[in-house]
Amino acid sequence: MGTTADVVVIGGGIMGTATAYHLAKRGVDVTLLEKTHLAAGSTGLTCGVIRQHYSIETLARMAFRALKVWENFDEVVGGEAGFMKLGILWVAGPEHEDEFVANTKMLRSIGIDASLLDPEDVKELAPYLETDDVRIGIIEPDGGVADGPMACSAFAVRTRELGGKVIQGVEVTGIRIKNGRVVGVDTTDGGIDTPVVVNTAGPWGPKLVKRVGIDIPAEPSRHQVVSFKQPNDFEQPLHPSMADFINGFYTRSDTGGLSNVGSLEDDTSDVVRDPDNYNSKADHSFVEDMAERSVRRLPGLNRGEYKSGWAGIYTVTPDWRPVIDKIEQLPGLVVGLGFSGSGFKMGPVVGEMLADLATGDNQCPIDSSILRLDRFAAGEEIGSDYEYNIVS
Repeated sequence: MGTTADVVVIGGGIMGTATAYHLAKRGVDVTLLEKTHLAAGSTGLTCGVIRQHYSIETLARMAFRALKVWENFDEVVGGEAGFMKLGILWVAGPEHEDEFVANTKMLRSIGIDASLLDPEDVKELAPYLETDDVRIGIIEPDGGVADGPMACSAFAVRTRELGGKVIQGVEVTGIRIKNGRVVGVDTTDGGIDTPVVVNTAGPWGPKLVKRVGIDIPAEPSRHQVVSFKQPNDFEQPLHPSMADFINGFYTRSDTGGLSNVGSLEDDTSDVVRDPDNYNSKADHSFVEDMAERSVRRLPGLNRGEYKSGWAGIYTVTPDWRPVIDKIEQLPGLVVGLGFSGSGFKMGPVVGEMLADLATGDNQCPIDSSILRLDRFAAGEEIGSDYEYNIVS
């Protein structure tokens, strides 16, 4: 491990590895530090849904720009990220009709391929669905899924090829400050002098910067996913991902005839005090709940079986939107935290934005200023008309 760097990136998930890649691509002497192994946190447990449907235009633009990377990952970055273009389907009842219409208009205005569907269209597209209670749908044909660990590994490989350092098994224990600005980091393997630190440490990130007086209002909480084995005669094993606003769940298909299911509800009651030590298995009650919800929409799963379940960590801000910012009160500190369970798909662009903030070389055309940290103190939290913050 070197003793100096132009920039130190903390955390080896999708945000950290993408940031290190973008910095190395610009010729910056970057060192990424991961305390265990790449994708060991939230990224390693992501469902990996790649969508552009957001009700906040900035986030939609970020997801749209990132999609171009996912679609052409080997050409743009190098290596494989496991991207499969399966489409994304949204279904809702009459109470969400106006929001769906308005949101689709916004998405189309910025170039995203999204189309409104009536119940007959939904049934034709996905005949395996129960659609009697569906009033409106949206299809994103370009959406899909990708693999978190695979993407992190590819970004890390390219970072090294471009001259950057990616070091695993080294924990950052503190950020060093002198004369009111960042001058380095302390680690379990010694110190590194650096004028810029980018904190992408996920659920570990807020606590790390709190030690140097920066409060990021983001709370780690546990969120579960269950995987159901489809029956052998299931009509469309690799079905589009779906967000069901009526039953409050989302699902994505996986190889091996699996449907992975999670909740859309904004429940942050299961607070994780120690991200290194929490229950990473799915609760029996959650498995039963997701089975009931998913079978209402996908009746064929009733003949399937429970395969597995797990729990990952969301790092949730008060408005469920991330903080992507250069911290003015502590020069040299940049943060990309609080993605609230919805950040993986935007990782390639978040990395670009954080590299911009770390270097002052603005290459990303998207203005991320609404995601600044001081919006919370200023009472400017980002609202949405949607019921479920995780998709908005």
